[in-house]
Amino acid sequence: MTKGKSLNLNWRFKPEFKPEYVSGDDYEGFELVHIPHTVKEIPYDCFDEFIFCFNSTYIKEFDLSGLDGKRVLVEFEGVSQYYDLYVNGQKVSSHKGAYSSEIFDITEFVKEGTNKMVLMVDSHEREDIPPTGSTVDYLLYGGIYRDVTLYVTEQAFIANSLIRYEMDGDTPELTPELHLENTGKAFDGEVRVEIKREGKAFYSYSRKVQVESGKSRMQLTPEKLPEVIRWTLERPVLYDVNIILSAGDKTIDEQEQRVGFRTVAVDEKGFYLNGEHVKIIGLNRHQSYPYVGYAMGKRPQQKDADILKHELNLNMVRCSHYMQSRYFLDRCDEIGLMVFEEIPGWGHIGDDGYKEVAFNDLENMVMGHFNHPSIVIWGTRLNESADDDELYKETHRRCKEMDPTRPTTGVRWHKNSPLHEDIYSFNDYTPLAVTDPYKGEFMLQTQQQVTGLPYKVPYLISEHTGPLLCTKPCDTAQRQERFALYHASVMSKALCCDDYLGAIGWCMFDYNTHFDHSYQEKICYHGVMDMFRVPKWASYLYRSQKDPRDEVVLQPCSVVGRGERGEGVMPFYVLTNCDYIDVTISIATETQTIRCYPSNRFLGLPHPPIEVRGEEVWFQPFWLGAKIVGYVDQKEVVRYICSKNPYLSELEVVADDTELYCDRVDETRIVCTFRDTDGHRMLHHFGIGKISVEGDIELIGPDTVPVQGGTIAFWIKTKALGRKGTAKVHVSACREGVDDKTVNIHLV
Repeated sequence: MTKGKSLNLNWRFKPEFKPEYVSGDDYEGFELVHIPHTVKEIPYDCFDEFIFCFNSTYIKEFDLSGLDGKRVLVEFEGVSQYYDLYVNGQKVSSHKGAYSSEIFDITEFVKEGTNKMVLMVDSHEREDIPPTGSTVDYLLYGGIYRDVTLYVTEQAFIANSLIRYEMDGDTPELTPELHLENTGKAFDGEVRVEIKREGKAFYSYSRKVQVESGKSRMQLTPEKLPEVIRWTLERPVLYDVNIILSAGDKTIDEQEQRVGFRTVAVDEKGFYLNGEHVKIIGLNRHQSYPYVGYAMGKRPQQKDADILKHELNLNMVRCSHYMQSRYFLDRCDEIGLMVFEEIPGWGHIGDDGYKEVAFNDLENMVMGHFNHPSIVIWGTRLNESADDDELYKETHRRCKEMDPTRPTTGVRWHKNSPLHEDIYSFNDYTPLAVTDPYKGEFMLQTQQQVTGLPYKVPYLISEHTGPLLCTKPCDTAQRQERFALYHASVMSKALCCDDYLGAIGWCMFDYNTHFDHSYQEKICYHGVMDMFRVPKWASYLYRSQKDPRDEVVLQPCSVVGRGERGEGVMPFYVLTNCDYIDVTISIATETQTIRCYPSNRFLGLPHPPIEVRGEEVWFQPFWLGAKIVGYVDQKEVVRYICSKNPYLSELEVVADDTELYCDRVDETRIVCTFRDTDGHRMLHHFGIGKISVEGDIELIGPDTVPVQGGTIAFWIKTKALGRKGTAKVHVSACREGVDDKTVNIHLV
């Protein structure tokens, strides 16, 4: 369809539903809100998990004109988790599913002038809608949390277009598939395909077509394109494909899709992108955020993709356990981050009606996200559910019918599960064989131990590590270090052994959950980052696998000082991509310098952690500090100084973005780090921060927050008033001698 009009702004909201709200005009008690929106902001921790489980009402008025012969449609990209749609007092339809989008034809319900649209949103965790029905290790929140768009079209329009192709070397043969809807008479038309790269014309061609009445699907006859540049992890080249439907001299409709040309294959020996073997190293990602749950827009979604690719140095993300924002997927396309996307599910299979929703979710996912080159694996199984041969043979069959080009998989937690997909995925949480973090190894099972098959199959570790050692941002050095080493052990084994296509760790960041997964706090501390995407030490394990020419990384799993590990300082590990390090420890009159090399425990890693051990001078009263110097190609590239008397010296405040759009809801994160006199983050500082804002922006969450792991972080959002200017964010450390900070946010 042609580009629609956003309906994200100026909704009326009330956290209850009454039938009279559908046709009445009394808006007393309604709040003015913008989309994305959550029905209830929640505390960071220790809340009632049912705090947002209720019915609520959203009302939107919108004007229409020039409707003669036109069709009017409205798209909801994400509403959690059930809703009834009413237009001008009449019920249009309903929708089940928190993660699937739907387009409704409201032509017969609208009129010229002002129209009223009402959504009754049910945010209860209903047993008839995946993933709920049993315990679920995450929250579903509630509200209209993704975009709402209005379309006015001709009687005939392009409902969807799949840019199907086959590669012959670097030359694609295109066979676009068009899904058309036509409430008028059949007609002879023409489809023109225009392809651009970086805004410049690349290739175009036309086909004569017959457009039938009603819904129809057609595949254009093949067209050989000129040679293209393939989409790769290092160079993710994208092409814009514009499909234009016309009749005579009149353009009926057009739709633009963005694609990348690449091939994906898998066998028992590995995963292949464009014919090249790639070891999968990734993390799982939820789409949730503190306080507002799912209700975050484009910029934070894109930022998560950037963190995974550029900060954590990963090549894949698993979208656990549901379809995620198109903004996130678009960004994965742009930066070359592979995606494993799956249908909603978590440990439960319901009745036939439940399975029907799962089939609808599968179609919504595959047909809606088909053109994303970053998506390389479809998940066709309800995560960690019991075996159901009939169901999973059918989901695999349907997926292959829609898309034969991508491999399928289904995530299991139990052994000897039948394989109906292309890849056997398993969540391996095998405990340590030895509890000493300096001797033990995380023992991934072989695929034969898991599959029970006498032969090898494509085998992927879809989760590992997180729940085995829940690690809070302010936990001890030993625990944070051990958590990092767990990840290092798994990654090492996955990289060394042909048994595994790779390993996807659990998980990117901490997240809110139900009481049966976190009894008091309602937080799973499973992330290599905290809920605000602030790094724990484990994140530096992934980051340190970068080429030092791109970024030099040196992060001790220690504050390198007495009192942290008893009276001693060593042993400890350093997460780094340096070739070797020199560590100097000074106690009283004794100074020792130790040259340390990467550990032989993690031989699969490009840059294994470095263990620091040495003869220590114990129980001396005069600690004089330490120094770590990192070398690459025998040249010093980084040094880490720990003085004898560090203290809180500075509050550093950094915004991800300082320029936001003022004509829509636009969000950005601000990270505040408490640093000592050596410039290091003070992981064990316990204080508070106070936040205030000026101008046309709002703070998301409370204005007084505790320091966790030496940081506080939060998001701000624009008020969507359309006023340009400068807003300000003020942060106070509430500590004498530490200056308050102000960040200017430019609204454009």
